[in-house]
Amino acid sequence: MNIHLRTQHVSLPPRSGEAIRRRLAQAFSGLTSRIARLHVTLKDVNGPRGGRDKVCILRGELAGGGEVLVRSRSDRMRQALDDCARRFRGSVYRQTKRRDARKRQRIRLSESSLA
Repeated sequence: MNIHLRTQHVSLPPRSGEAIRRRLAQAFSGLTSRIARLHVTLKDVNGPRGGRDKVCILRGELAGGGEVLVRSRSDRMRQALDDCARRFRGSVYRQTKRRDARKRQRIRLSESSLA
């Protein structure tokens, strides 16, 4: 799984980028075969004024096609990232579960038409 990190109006400490990549790789360790690429965008929407202005966007390109996009907003960047990761994980599971069910249905239909 390739993880691409992009920031907008956010200054990260020197090693934070790698820490975020490791954290996400660990959070999605059971999904590495299902996620081809993960694009992470961290934004500070209204600058130093404060408030619920930290935004995290996770966009995952799934192996075998498809895409999952999740956005979370919080007053703290870490909270936005954690919420986004939790929701992203559930979305990937649901989407791959639906895809697998449709695949099984197509196989059953093709087998029944051959009989």
